[in-house]
Amino acid sequence: MLEAIENSALSTWIRESPAIYGYTLILAAHAVGLAIVMGTATAIALRLLGFPKEVPLAAMRKVFPVTFFGFWLNAISGVLLYITEIAKMNAMPAFWGKMSGVALGMVFLLIIRKRVFGDTASLELGVVPAGGRQLAYAMMFCWCLALIAGRLTGYPALVTMYFGI
Repeated sequence: MLEAIENSALSTWIRESPAIYGYTLILAAHAVGLAIVMGTATAIALRLLGFPKEVPLAAMRKVFPVTFFGFWLNAISGVLLYITEIAKMNAMPAFWGKMSGVALGMVFLLIIRKRVFGDTASLELGVVPAGGRQLAYAMMFCWCLALIAGRLTGYPALVTMYFGI
């Protein structure tokens, strides 16, 4: 079934079309989505870690919809990119590292939204609830893993040469 998807008219068009709105536009959308997710997740994490203290903690709640927009932009563009090279991506450990980082990064983001930003009493006082800082570190680790592993998917020969995988 995956082979049929990879050989479908849509994936062939994305992969082989000389049109700028094919692979190029989808890859650009993926990069923009990544910048939005990484940028907003970093802003949330840094605020939980105390930087900058001048920004009210409660105000960071408004950032979550932007983060989710970036995630869905990445998810849609990522699926479209994935279907063009399913067999290649499935064989790459870096791809699965990226997917693990994305999944865990989103899990930690959702936990932060519920536990940290759901505690309105602490937020109004500007106090990070217990465990909030640890969640911020964990989330940032996962997003950095996703970013680095994602870049490594473009260089499978180097990954094999240096890491033997």
